[in-house]
Amino acid sequence: MVKKIRLNDQQWHTLLALMEAHAKPCAAEPLVISERLKSNGLVAADRRGCHFLTEQGRQRVKLGR
Repeated sequence: MVKKIRLNDQQWHTLLALMEAHAKPCAAEPLVISERLKSNGLVAADRRGCHFLTEQGRQRVKLGR
């Protein structure tokens, strides 16, 4: 079970944007990713610096706002 941490509007919209960008390459204009999303294991970055949702992040989106 994923811990349902409270997310502010910007953090929630960031998760949704990453979910929608799942199959796309790194965006031309990168999203601003808060440290809170990274430290809670919801978002990670690859070697190129492209951010993506972790499995835990996908599960958190499925839980809803």
